Amino acid sequence: MVARISDFLKTLPLRRVFLLPMACWLWSPAAAQSFTTQPTDGERLDYTVTYEWGPFYLEVGDVSFTTASMAYSGNQLWSFEGWGASRKHWNWFYPVNSIYASVADASLTPINFQRQGREGSHTYDRWYFLKNPQEVKWISADPELKSGALAAEPEAPLHDVMTAVHHCRHLPWEDYHPGDTVALNLILDGELHSTRLDFKGTIRHEDPRTKTETTCWEFSPTLIDGTVFKAGDQMRVVVTADDRRLPIFVETELVVGHARIYLTNVAVLETDELSAFRAASERQRDAFNQD
Repeated sequence: MVARISDFLKTLPLRRVFLLPMACWLWSPAAAQSFTTQPTDGERLDYTVTYEWGPFYLEVGDVSFTTASMAYSGNQLWSFEGWGASRKHWNWFYPVNSIYASVADASLTPINFQRQGREGSHTYDRWYFLKNPQEVKWISADPELKSGALAAEPEAPLHDVMTAVHHCRHLPWEDYHPGDTVALNLILDGELHSTRLDFKGTIRHEDPRTKTETTCWEFSPTLIDGTVFKAGDQMRVVVTADDRRLPIFVETELVVGHARIYLTNVAVLETDELSAFRAASERQRDAFNQD
């Protein structure tokens, strides 16, 4: 699902339903380097990914996002990871076990980004180097993408999947008004993508399972044309209107049915607990991808 979520942006087959929906978020020229909140060290967020079509409801995968604070030569850094895996009953159709991992500086500007794992019949093993604002380079060890480089525009900040999620979470949503739009520039699969996000406003979101209500901000990224989405289709993203800015619900229409992602668990882990969780996910991923 991390992988699935990540693919949501580029819109290939159903794999996009795992990681990309959460990563379709944005960059705001007005707040490019200014945040009133910051990521939470040790944060772990777990999600259930569903496919729904009329009365048909199926849980197809799980996604976990983790955050760790780091320091290098006296500089504040952030490590962001998103891990997604399909459920066993979904593996016959589209097996997924992937990680999306980023290292960013204190301003959430990406330094490097990794995409590794399996999504359906595709295997990914890619490293992107994003510190140079004028050029993006990547090394690919998988057969679907050659290593290469692209010119970037310094005045249009670029994000990978994971830093896009966190940048978006910590924008000053309280200062936006319904109808405001925000631009997003994203690097994925060796290509640069530009889209926009429409801010819908402050809402009271009701959890369809617990029926509890939470004050939230809602926005909609405009999606890219492909086999799952139609050009101009929009995704609905709901984040809590507080300092944590937790993404609690993501929804989008597919060519057939809907993909919905529900936040199921929130935790703040100690350093050793976070390291153990990441190590366990890596072992599961390695075993899955060797089958």
